[in-house]
Amino acid sequence: MSQETERVKIDIFGHLYTVRAQTSPEQVERLARIVDEKMNELFEQNPRLDLSTLAVLTALNLAEAYDAVLTEYKALLDALEIEARHELSQDSES
Repeated sequence: MSQETERVKIDIFGHLYTVRAQTSPEQVERLARIVDEKMNELFEQNPRLDLSTLAVLTALNLAEAYDAVLTEYKALLDALEIEARHELSQDSES
C-alpha cells in the first residue's frame, strides 16, 4: 500500500532540491533546516571541505545525535518497565 507523496522544495547549503515526502511539507522543511544548519556549522569550522566530505561529516554528526537520543530513549523505556514491574509486585503483595 503506497502513501501519497508531495513534492517539497528545500534549500540545503545553497543547493535547491525538490524531494518527494510522505510526511508534511513543514516537517521536511524543518529537517532540511537542521541539515543546512549542521552543514554550515561544520563548514565554518573547516571551510576547505569539499561538498561530498561535508555531506558525509554532516550525516555522521546527525547519526551520532540520533544514536544518543535512541540510547536515552531505550534507557527510559527500561526504567519505565522496571518501575511498572515494581508497582505490579507491590500490588500483588497487598
